[in-house]
Amino acid sequence: MEVITEYVDHRAELEERIHSLESEQTALLTEIASLKERLTSLELERHATSLSNEVEALRTEKAVLEEKIATYSSPLVPTESYQV
Repeated sequence: MEVITEYVDHRAELEERIHSLESEQTALLTEIASLKERLTSLELERHATSLSNEVEALRTEKAVLEEKIATYSSPLVPTESYQV
């Protein structure tokens, strides 16, 4: 009879441990999914910021080039003629 009681006690302990581990597993999987979503969002924000900075630099470069071109085609700028 004592063996049966030990078996029942051991089984109850195992079932409790399994239930505890399953609960922890579920919680960890949920937390991991949430962390992955957060990481993805942070990576996208960083990429968007980086692209925004690059686009702004390109806009500035374009404006500078357009201004330089405008100075060459402006009739107000005296053109020098070179004689050979």
